[in-house]
Amino acid sequence: MVVVVSKMALSLTTGTTSADQITGTYQFVPKGIVKVYALGSATGLTMSVLNNGMSLMNAQAVPFFGTTGTLKKLDNNVFEQAVNPGRLELYFQNPTGGTLTVDFIVEHIATK
Repeated sequence: MVVVVSKMALSLTTGTTSADQITGTYQFVPKGIVKVYALGSATGLTMSVLNNGMSLMNAQAVPFFGTTGTLKKLDNNVFEQAVNPGRLELYFQNPTGGTLTVDFIVEHIATK
């Protein structure tokens, strides 16, 4: 298992979509399982996960919110899915009327 990316307090202003959050060393992964844990600062944030350009989760709500820095893997598992070898992408959207933040972790477990 590797941590593909993790961030605390990614800030999104009203009506914006983040840049792709998965870049660098682990942007391209082998066949496996991807897990996303996320905690928004308030209700309203959505997220999209793509594998080789194919949407696995498209603008779905981040169902958990709380204080920045309190993300727990046991409590905040938002997404778990088998993926093909190739590129992973993760975007957050803020369709609300205010600035929101999100803490998140993306993990990948290689399978045969």
